[in-house]
Amino acid sequence: MYSPGVGTGPSKLDMLTGGAFGEGLDQDIRECYNFACANYVDGDSIILVGFSRGAFTARSVADLIASVGLLTTEGMDQFFPIFRDYENIGDDKRPASEFLFRDLIPYHGEKGKAKILWENERKEQYKHWLKTKSWTRDTYRDNSTEIRIKAVAVWDTVGSLGIPPVPVFGIRGSADQWKFTSTHVSSKVENAFQALSLDEPRAAFRPALWERFEDNRVTNLRQVWFPGNHGDVGGGWYDQQMANISLAWICDQLSTLGVEFNARRLTRIFVNGLRYNAAHPYPYIPPPTPFIPKVIWKPLLRKDHHPDGSPQLLLETGPPRPWALGQTRHPESRLQLATGTIIRHPGCFTRADPDTNHDTDEALVNTDERIHSCVRVRLVCGGLGMDDRGAWPCPSLLRDGSGSGSKPVWRLERAGAAEVERATGPQAAWWEEELERSWMGYDENWLYRFQKGDGQWRWVFESDAVVKSAAGSAVSPPVRVLPEEPVTGYWERQLLALTKGQMDVWRWAEVNSTEWAAASNGVMTAGKD
Repeated sequence: MYSPGVGTGPSKLDMLTGGAFGEGLDQDIRECYNFACANYVDGDSIILVGFSRGAFTARSVADLIASVGLLTTEGMDQFFPIFRDYENIGDDKRPASEFLFRDLIPYHGEKGKAKILWENERKEQYKHWLKTKSWTRDTYRDNSTEIRIKAVAVWDTVGSLGIPPVPVFGIRGSADQWKFTSTHVSSKVENAFQALSLDEPRAAFRPALWERFEDNRVTNLRQVWFPGNHGDVGGGWYDQQMANISLAWICDQLSTLGVEFNARRLTRIFVNGLRYNAAHPYPYIPPPTPFIPKVIWKPLLRKDHHPDGSPQLLLETGPPRPWALGQTRHPESRLQLATGTIIRHPGCFTRADPDTNHDTDEALVNTDERIHSCVRVRLVCGGLGMDDRGAWPCPSLLRDGSGSGSKPVWRLERAGAAEVERATGPQAAWWEEELERSWMGYDENWLYRFQKGDGQWRWVFESDAVVKSAAGSAVSPPVRVLPEEPVTGYWERQLLALTKGQMDVWRWAEVNSTEWAAASNGVMTAGKD
C-alpha cells in the first residue's frame, strides 16, 4: 500500500497545515493500519517505509501493531473506540471508565522512563483483554508464532511525540493532540533503520530518534546521519544527488532482509541523477513562487552564477559534482523558519515529556547513531554549504553552543579494524549472493573497489563541548564515540562507482582525512589555549 502522506496535497492549505503542523496524520495512520489488518496472511513480512511525516506514520503504525496486534473481523467493528483507547492509553488524566477495558493499572505519578514502562504495561493489559474477546491476534493461527514487524525504514522522522514544537508561536504539542507513539522502538520490530539530516534548521522539524531499552534484545537498530537538510536526505528537490546516497543506503539495509529491488530501475534513478547533474553542475534554485521573475530572483540568491553544463561534460570529465558533493538546500519557507531554528547535534538528543512535548534532561539511550562516510568526504574535499554559500561549516558536528564559533562537538579519528567490522554488519554477504543471479541485472563490474583499511574512521565527543537541549539545560551524551557508517552494500557501491568523479573523491578523501583531522584538531587546540 502507498500513502502520499500529509502535506503533499495539491492545495496550499494542505501543504501548510499538513507540512508544518501535520494535520491529517491520524487519518493516514488509521488507513495504513486498516490495510494491514485486512490483508495480512500468516507468513507475510510487514515492512513499513516512510519519509518525514510519512516516517512518523510508518512508526506509529508499527507501534499500533505491536501494542494492539492485528484486529480480527469482529475487532474491526470496534475499531474507532479501540483506536481512541490506544491514542489515550498513556494519558494519566483519562478516567478508567472511558476505556473499553476499565481495569487498566492506575497511574501513580511515574515520570520519564518509568512512565513509558507504565504505559507499556497498560498496552499489554489492553491487548490481552482484546485477545480474550477475540478482537485481535498477535500470533499466527498456530497460536505460538509471534506476528512481528520485519522492518521499519524511514527518512528523517519529525515530531517527537506528536505535533512538532513551534516555540516562537508558543506551540508545544501534547498528549492531548497525537498520542500515537513514543521514541522507544518495540521488541516486536525486528529491524529499524533511519536516515537523518544533519543540516535541517527548522525547529518545527525536530528529529524523532528511536531509542532501544535494555530489555529489547531483538531489534537491530541503525540510525545514520547524512549531509543536507530534510529534503536533501529524503528527496524532493530538483537535484537528487544527495538524496540518492541515503536512498542507496536504505535499499542496502532492506536488501539484507531479502527485499529485492529492480536493478535496472534503481540504476536508472541513479543515472537520471547523473544526467541532471551534468546539465546543471551548479543547480538553479527556483523562486518560491512563480510570481517572482527570474531576472529579479537570480540576484537575490547572493551567489556566483555559472553557465549550464551539458551531457557531453559528463562523458568527458565525469560528474561536475562528484559523490557526497551535491548541492544542499536551505529551506525556502520563511513561515516555517519563523517558527524557530535549531542545530541538530548527533548523540545529544533527550526524551520529550509526553504531556508537554518539552525536552527533559533524560538522554535517549541506545540510539545506535552513526555518521555516514559521505559526511567525512564532503568535509575533507571542501564541499559547499547550503545553497552553495561558502564551505560547508557542518555546525552539527563542528560547532558547539559555547558561542566561540570554533569549538567542535565531535572530532574525527582513525578507528580500529575490529570496530569497523562490528559496525559493518551483514551487508557485504547479501550482494555477493545476488551477483550469482546475474539474470536479475546485478553486475559486479558496476561496483566501486575499495582498498584494505578504507573507511576506518570514527567521531569522538569533545569532553569540554557545550551542548544544550531545547530546554536550555546542558546535555552529556551517554555514548562518546559514533562510528562512521561504511559504504558496504551493493547499491551504495554502485552509486559511488557512477559518481566518484574524475579525481575519485573517495580515494582523495581517504588519503587526506588524517591531515584534515590533524589540522582541525590543531585549530581546536589553539582555540582552547
